[in-house]
Amino acid sequence: MKELGNLQVDRVLLATDFSRWTTNAVEFAFDLARRFDAEVLMVHGIEPINDAAVDEEEDDGGFEEFFGELVERSRRELEELVARAQDFEVAARFHIEIGQRWRIIVEQAEREDVDLIVMGRRAYRRQSEVNLGTTSQRVFFSSPRPVLTVPSEIDEQLEEDDEANEDPS
Repeated sequence: MKELGNLQVDRVLLATDFSRWTTNAVEFAFDLARRFDAEVLMVHGIEPINDAAVDEEEDDGGFEEFFGELVERSRRELEELVARAQDFEVAARFHIEIGQRWRIIVEQAEREDVDLIVMGRRAYRRQSEVNLGTTSQRVFFSSPRPVLTVPSEIDEQLEEDDEANEDPS
């Protein structure tokens, strides 16, 4: 374990949805974990479909099969990320759960006693007052754990575009 000021980093929770918005966060979390000799717990939440949208009497098991396929696809993606973590010489494991993403992240962070939550930041529009997606915003305001949001490459491109289009007056 290494320390940064008063921050001890033994375990990092990396929230991922496998989107392009989380690419930088994945790299950042792995690099940070390597520097601190910390473990990475990757968490992926699968949002459920509103119960009102599913008529259980008419469902022929299609939704159960659908979510089973999502869990299996997520498991394969996370296994690939575990292999990438090994390239960084970082110990990594994962957790998949069906539920509200932000709640899963916050609860897993508490359950696993993580030192830091790392998340990607989803770009919405240029010059936005708050540049956090719904999940990152909810985690940021709900978690008693430190939360680090990492700008995506898309955020960086939008910032460059904004600077190029600024009015010089």
